[in-house]
Amino acid sequence: FSGISQQKTHEAELARIANYDLRTGLPNRRLLTDRLSQAMARAQRDGKLLAVAYLDLDGFKPINDVHGHAIGDLLLVEIGQRLKRGLRGDDTLARLGGDEFVLLLSDLDNPQACVASLERALDAVRAPASIHNKVLNISASIGVTLYPGDAADGDSLLRHADQAMYAAKQAGKNRYYLFDPERDRELEGHRAHLRRLGDALAA
Repeated sequence: FSGISQQKTHEAELARIANYDLRTGLPNRRLLTDRLSQAMARAQRDGKLLAVAYLDLDGFKPINDVHGHAIGDLLLVEIGQRLKRGLRGDDTLARLGGDEFVLLLSDLDNPQACVASLERALDAVRAPASIHNKVLNISASIGVTLYPGDAADGDSLLRHADQAMYAAKQAGKNRYYLFDPERDRELEGHRAHLRRLGDALAA
């Protein structure tokens, strides 16, 4: 006979390291991928919408540069906890690394149903944070795409939300921007047309 408690504890620790971000305790990219595929299947089954929101902090690098990475890490933990408090039961918050987070907002009846959650996320980030007697102010840019209106696979949904996030930054930051799949198809058709013209000229 031998006790297996230590082995089970070790297995649980390995699973935590594999699936969760060690700094914030939030799901990492690997677990996010699994949760995203489940959420997509549930949205298809229930006839509901799924919002994939890519969140990037505005002005995080200067905080690291001025106050140091230790303060920056504590700010990331604080932001993660704030965002998590604003989630509903079936929603997911993950950290991809750096100052990038992803929100999965499930069980939406219409596109407007995610607006309140996105506004809560923006409010949570821009509220002043007190870290080691330093008051830090930061904001977020969020890109959002809606499945199955954006009928893409999981990786493409994340990429589309990332594209929309950059559009939010270009529009002035501290806001969210909705990805338009029809507009993206038009742009891709235009890019493909230009490539064909280039190939024709080269030939």
